[in-house]
Amino acid sequence: MADISIPKLGMSMTDATLVEWLVEDGGEVAEGQDLYAIETDKSVQEVQSPVSGKLRIIAAAGEVYEVGHLIATVG
Repeated sequence: MADISIPKLGMSMTDATLVEWLVEDGGEVAEGQDLYAIETDKSVQEVQSPVSGKLRIIAAAGEVYEVGHLIATVG
């Protein structure tokens, strides 16, 4: 199982908006598959799953989360 957290994509980044989930809660994901999109002050980026497995979403899209905040698990 892997924890999915908001990544630090820039030196000054402290938080990001979780724009959307690209896989439904309970859906199967493959390692390297786009999992969600986040928006920082500079851009919108899609983030890939580090492992294959079933996605369990913890955090809601449309909210702002600090870097490192747990938003889902895959296992």
